[in-house]
Amino acid sequence: MFGLAVRTLRHRAGTFAAAFVAMVLGAAIVMACGGLMETGIRTAVPPQELAGADVVVAGEQRYDIPGTDESALLPERVRLDDDLVATVSAVDGVASAEGRVLDAPAPSGTVDAIAVTAAPGVGTGALKERIDAALDGVPATTLTGDARGQAEVLTARSSSEDLIALAGVFGGWATMVSMFGVASMLALSIQQRGRELALLRTAGATPGQLRRMVLGETLLLWFVATAAALVPGRFLGELLFERMADAGVVPAGIEFRQGWIPVVTAVGAALVAAVGGALIAGRRAAAVRPTQALTEAALDIRGMSPWRWLFGLLALSGGVALGIVTVTVMSGPLTSSTAGPAVILWAIGMALLSPVLIRGLTALLQWPLRAVAGTAGHLAVLNTRGRTSRTAAVVAPIIMLTGIATGTLYLQSTEDAANRDAFARGLVADAVVTSADPAGPELVERVAALPGVAGASALVRSTGFVETPHDDAQSDEGWTLQGVTAAGAAATTPVTPVEGALTGLTGDTVALAADHAHTLGVGIGDELTLRLGDGAAATVRVAATFDAADDYDTLLLPADLLAPHTAAGGVHEVLVAAEGDPDAVVAAVEELAAATPGLTVAGRDALFDDYGHLQRTMAFANYTVVIMIVAYAAISVINVLSASTGARRREFGLQRLTGATRAQVMRMVGAEGVLVAAVGITLGTLASAATLVPFSLARADSTTPSGSPLVYLGVVAVAVVLTLGATLLPARRALRQRAAEAARAAD
Repeated sequence: MFGLAVRTLRHRAGTFAAAFVAMVLGAAIVMACGGLMETGIRTAVPPQELAGADVVVAGEQRYDIPGTDESALLPERVRLDDDLVATVSAVDGVASAEGRVLDAPAPSGTVDAIAVTAAPGVGTGALKERIDAALDGVPATTLTGDARGQAEVLTARSSSEDLIALAGVFGGWATMVSMFGVASMLALSIQQRGRELALLRTAGATPGQLRRMVLGETLLLWFVATAAALVPGRFLGELLFERMADAGVVPAGIEFRQGWIPVVTAVGAALVAAVGGALIAGRRAAAVRPTQALTEAALDIRGMSPWRWLFGLLALSGGVALGIVTVTVMSGPLTSSTAGPAVILWAIGMALLSPVLIRGLTALLQWPLRAVAGTAGHLAVLNTRGRTSRTAAVVAPIIMLTGIATGTLYLQSTEDAANRDAFARGLVADAVVTSADPAGPELVERVAALPGVAGASALVRSTGFVETPHDDAQSDEGWTLQGVTAAGAAATTPVTPVEGALTGLTGDTVALAADHAHTLGVGIGDELTLRLGDGAAATVRVAATFDAADDYDTLLLPADLLAPHTAAGGVHEVLVAAEGDPDAVVAAVEELAAATPGLTVAGRDALFDDYGHLQRTMAFANYTVVIMIVAYAAISVINVLSASTGARRREFGLQRLTGATRAQVMRMVGAEGVLVAAVGITLGTLASAATLVPFSLARADSTTPSGSPLVYLGVVAVAVVLTLGATLLPARRALRQRAAEAARAAD
């Protein structure tokens, strides 16, 4: 049967073209996502300033959260005591050790990193082990090779973890979509060969022989397709990584890496998709009794298999379950973590159950179609009803395209709107003054003294952790730390004091939300031990508690306490709140800035724009994946419809021999395309709505998502254009053949 499979592929190349393209694209996408994941794991950052060092010693950025098994990356540079330079210099095999300052001037007595060169004849690996032994118990890490650049690019490790997570999610989604697409296209190719398989059954072929033949055909396709995907897979991975770097999702300096592991993963995923699709597609054709084979091939009267029912209902059940979790459990930015997979499950479930759903939708849509298209519409309805299985294979990618694109795009726009609203609620300042050099308290005092200013406060931002008392509410992301000026904190922060006063934020003090203080069991005058962003410990006294929005996860500290423990090393921003006319205050601050070198002023609108830029950077990954999945689904639509329409040459020939003109056949095909597009768009819209309604309720307390209606209209337009284009063009090409020759063609 393997030889028969080879001959079948050779003489029916067009039938398998769609499945072949699906395998190539699926393998390329998985390979690209694997490359992104490998890049995140390796975190290759070729050094620039430290290129001459064989080994680089840097502060340990990973922090073990007390009382948990979790760890986090500290956001600020963990500096080293300069006494360690002498310790490293004394290690056997070290030719030289030099302390380096890579960021802002380091605090007295510290260095950012130690550049170590090896003595002649000493290997890098051996030297690294000796330095590790000498620094045992010291919070430091030794870096070699391309990892040395991690000491220069502080955000490399944190962004690499994000890249790993994103690549895993994207790769998982892309694999699910590609596997479903491959299975659908293989099923269509088998359906188009119904008469051939039926004849083989009547000629004595056993079900096992037919299954082996279909499997052999698919394995040959898989082998050629995965080989063809090697080059585009690497190109796509590099392209995605470059776009992420351009958008700031990954910092400059990290280099793309794609070795053999992503290739093997992509080959394995393609193999699973191919074998699974072949087994599903060939099972029904091989299992029918010979006496029924020809009848089923001609009339397409087969129903849905129990497995299709099972997986379809499981997918919809999963979508329902995730929707319930989204509404009842999730909140804040984490809401999208359940809503995102839900839209995939809903789309897959709708596509799997489409043979049943098509019948109901066709019954609803037949009347307007017949009213508009007349006889062509009537024939289109009859063809759709008579070829439910084939129509379902055509509708499936339209459902995936419409459902996933609409759902994901509106998920992102709703998330953006919710974040922007939260930012607006927490934005008290009317302007921000930025200083190129670290600013002292005198700048804050000068701004606060301007006419119409209600208050001015230094702004320092970082992240930290509460070490004692133990904080059960603390996540692995820690708490936002904001450095403020005591006199202006009340006017420039969105909080309402409950106990104490923000004017007491001087020295080693902290202000925190009243419910957080209650959880920790502390009150005014009690002490907390904080781990600041650079790893330094700080014991602070509670000076005030306050009420704020539920998502205000911020601890307020004196700016002069927090600033030395940030990469900037000082205060560079001052928030300004207006007492009356904000425009007049902004003008007064701008006048002050014009007379003071190094100062710039931004108004409230500019603050929104800066926040919007950060949100666009965070959303880039989602939009990139949408583009990949939509592109894949679009190509699937073109492949499936082209193959399905092109295989109807004999049908078109018979219609023309019975008196139909080419124009009449084209009108019938066009009406079918409209009907198929309407069915697919309707089911895809339902799939996206089933996800967007619970997500919008949980995230924005609304049943409708945020975003322009043009987004949905654009998705619909793309689906319609693709469907009609992929239907009418192959039909026109098929009608060029003489009617008699087409009527004699095989199915």
